[in-house]
Amino acid sequence: MVLEGEPISVKMLEEIVERDYPVLAAVYGATAARFALVGPPLPPVEDTLCVGECLRPAVMSLAGKALGNTRIPAVLSGHDLPAGNRHGHALYLAEDADGDGRIDHLTAYVPGGVDQECHRVLVRLTRLWTREGWSWRVLLEAVSDTNVFAGSSTLFGIGKCWTSVTVYLHPRHMKKKFTVTDQILRECKERALPEIRHLARLPLIKMQDRELRPIHFHRFRAKRGLVRPDTRGGFWRIEFAGPVQGPLALGFACHFGLGLFGRGG
Repeated sequence: MVLEGEPISVKMLEEIVERDYPVLAAVYGATAARFALVGPPLPPVEDTLCVGECLRPAVMSLAGKALGNTRIPAVLSGHDLPAGNRHGHALYLAEDADGDGRIDHLTAYVPGGVDQECHRVLVRLTRLWTREGWSWRVLLEAVSDTNVFAGSSTLFGIGKCWTSVTVYLHPRHMKKKFTVTDQILRECKERALPEIRHLARLPLIKMQDRELRPIHFHRFRAKRGLVRPDTRGGFWRIEFAGPVQGPLALGFACHFGLGLFGRGG
């Protein structure tokens, strides 16, 4: 799928390389950097995965320039993490915050915290670009604790009920005694989330005057050779027995914005 934004020019690339970035102190307790995406045109919410897969390499490129390719933080790259730490690295999330069907915000969520090196990298992000040569301007809103963003986004904050905002793909092959429901229950248990009180599958999600079904979302990673146990996907509403801190993303490609849930619903 081709994403269309503003064509990249030589001047844009020179601005990115030559910009004089100030040395900024990390914010204590920060776990996320949130950005506004500036069009036009802004990508449709159905391309959440594509945009998430553009965000990570943009951050990796800046990390290499700012810190050196051998010093990229593992929490940003996802490489060389301790055994068993499958979800301790960054989530690269695209979001339609105003509900108009277009992606208008990006978030790099670092569960373990944004330290000085991560902060130095993330504040440098000013553009997002695609392999096809299109780009969008990116404006940093804040590097902070995620609860700061709860007032403007249902992805953040604390709640017991969470509803799909992007398609969920189960990460393992289904078996007779290992259904999609079982996989969601297992993943939430592995993450030490509260017990699930109620779990319901939804046929669609509504966005203004549109009804979106799983098939409308881009569901295939750009990286080749990945095992895809689920090619169709689904939407879910989860009610936990206790409060859960957002963002909540589950299943295949959750680090790039699939399986993303919003508070309420």
